[in-house]
Amino acid sequence: MSSSHKSDATGASSERRPKSLLAAWSAKLFPVTPDGSTALRDYRILSSLVGLAALVALLAIPRMPVFAAPLGMMVGAAYYLIFARRERLRQKLLAAPFPDEYREILRQRVPLYLQLSDDEKRRFEGEIAVFLGEQRIYALGGLEQDDRAAQVKLTDEHRVLIAASAAILLLGRPDWRLPTDRDIVVYPTSFAEETYSMEQNAHAIGMVHAQGPILFAISAIEQSFPRRQSWLHGSGLFQSQPQFAQSHVGLHEFAHVLDFLGQQGRSTGVPVLLPPSVQREWHEQLAIERDRLIDGNSVLNPYGLKNEAELFAVSVESFFQDSARLRSHHPELYGLLSDFFNQDPAARTLSLQSVVQLRPWFALGSTPRYFA
Repeated sequence: MSSSHKSDATGASSERRPKSLLAAWSAKLFPVTPDGSTALRDYRILSSLVGLAALVALLAIPRMPVFAAPLGMMVGAAYYLIFARRERLRQKLLAAPFPDEYREILRQRVPLYLQLSDDEKRRFEGEIAVFLGEQRIYALGGLEQDDRAAQVKLTDEHRVLIAASAAILLLGRPDWRLPTDRDIVVYPTSFAEETYSMEQNAHAIGMVHAQGPILFAISAIEQSFPRRQSWLHGSGLFQSQPQFAQSHVGLHEFAHVLDFLGQQGRSTGVPVLLPPSVQREWHEQLAIERDRLIDGNSVLNPYGLKNEAELFAVSVESFFQDSARLRSHHPELYGLLSDFFNQDPAARTLSLQSVVQLRPWFALGSTPRYFA
């Protein structure tokens, strides 16, 4: 090798060394959290910039004592303590041991949990822990779990199942955050859309107010997470193909919550979480899916014909509840949902069919009713 080549290689090596040291220093000072989220790292970077800006501003003041300049860094520290509070609480919740009884509930009631890798299971458990630590869930008529006025006996199992509904949607997006200003109110059964009372002919099983609480009928939550059945039922010998995906009130209503984010109380079926370049494609695809529903050439729940917001919500239900069939019959819609949630549920290995729905054609029943 010539001397010029040697000097070039030496120069390149010396250039790479500072870069690698800088990368290592940055990764140590601003690490990505174990759940894959970059939110806390971003807050640390912002607080450092705020502190640096305050430091420079103080130094620029005439006759400012030099020893007062470091006070600028205190501004950055205050910024971090105030605005990163939620992310710091999240890390505290993630660091706490996940209860074994919660894990057993997931094994018995949430089929997705058994399909996940060990790393994905930890992520899933973490989302549930954070949800339960951040969100307020209470029974109708009572603000506390043991309130005698409550009309629902709300158990830890119910709370875990509600949290699991949200965790399914968040599994592939560790940086997504659900709003914490919405109370979750659990009804014992279906309720009337207009009066919220449990009347004889009431048929609403879930509802998300534009800027208010999330309402669930606990009976619908129970039906959304059937208990594991025997091997004989799980073998598929008595299983028939339902007309469309089993309704899942938890997935449906939390899909509405995502749709409401950043839209000033409106739900359009095209969440603002989507990049602007993709939103037009979503509008076009929803129009196609609506036409297919009208023509009877769709595996989606016909309730999606109500409006685009409901079409989005029933599409999310099918994506997670009937993924293989949705990918087969609606590949374009499946692709959009897969990109949106950063998940591919149809590709997950189903080595054990943990829950089977015995729903023959003559027992399909009426279309479930949801309300945004």
